[in-house]
Amino acid sequence: MTATKHSFYKVEIDTKDAVQPIIYFRKCRKCSTAKGMDRQHNRIVNETVEAWRQYDGQIRRYTISRVPADVVVKGEVRSA
Repeated sequence: MTATKHSFYKVEIDTKDAVQPIIYFRKCRKCSTAKGMDRQHNRIVNETVEAWRQYDGQIRRYTISRVPADVVVKGEVRSA
């Protein structure tokens, strides 16, 4: 087993009209401390909200969570 150098974040965006949420993944360099991971998660949240701000009236909820590396393999999404 190899050590992973990256953390993966699953971003789900629930809109008012859509049945399925918009789902995509972000990859960031892995942090070595818990405080660093908290900061990185907050940064991902802030960047996501800022990037989708123009659609603010249509968005109901953002869900951003860390997922294991084996969930995202070579661009394929496995159940998380």
